[in-house]
Amino acid sequence: MEMKASRMVADRVAISDTVIAAVDNHGPQVAPALDALLFPNGVPPNLDMAGVLVAIRQLLGKTTTTLVDSDTAHAVELQDDDPYRKQRDESTVDLRAYLISLRSTLSTNYGADVAAAYGCSSAIPEDAHTLVRFSTNVEELLRTRPLVESPKKKSLAIDAVVAANDVKDARETLETALGDVEREKRESQLTQAAKNTAMTDWSTMYPRATDCIASLFALAGYDELAHAVKPTARRRAGLTEPEDTAAAGGSPPAEPPAEPPANK
Repeated sequence: MEMKASRMVADRVAISDTVIAAVDNHGPQVAPALDALLFPNGVPPNLDMAGVLVAIRQLLGKTTTTLVDSDTAHAVELQDDDPYRKQRDESTVDLRAYLISLRSTLSTNYGADVAAAYGCSSAIPEDAHTLVRFSTNVEELLRTRPLVESPKKKSLAIDAVVAANDVKDARETLETALGDVEREKRESQLTQAAKNTAMTDWSTMYPRATDCIASLFALAGYDELAHAVKPTARRRAGLTEPEDTAAAGGSPPAEPPAEPPANK
């Protein structure tokens, strides 16, 4: 009389059959993709499971190294920005101070109407970009409107063309600094994007690779070792477990038993 498997066993057989069928049906398609991923330089001859473990480990290591490199590159790029921002700020102060001085001299020595005629009646802008536009207008007026009014103090007389040249020099220095800051901003955006991509790649590769390693450890009977490396919810989120920081501080990882436990 043929005995039927119990429902609990039959269900487990069905579950196993799903996995077995997936390997049978899709293994030939998946295997080349794995070969290309794990062995980009070609599958080694006489490959064994030690080689598979090392290949998965190298894949995770490469992804992690890329993440570190992209983070370092972004930090270096941000650090490079500081001198350019400092130059922009100093150039803004210099140009603004000159325009304030010019307005004061025009108003005091020639009158408020003359200062207004050269575009210096309103407050001098503090924003660098607005200041560039403001100073461009002042320079143009200094070059095109002759200063025919007599100064109250001859020792404080202004040469409009020389003043225009001074405005131009200070403005061009600021424009160069603004261009440098904008260039550095674009470069930092690129390094930030590369870092974001590396973070995403790690978040994808870490659980996949580590699940494989933990499963192979468990399959070999090293359950404690499998448990020690498995991708927990914290690790998947990029947060360390206590044993991760202990290992980083120099504590050796738990040693596997000399022989795997016997299969039951």
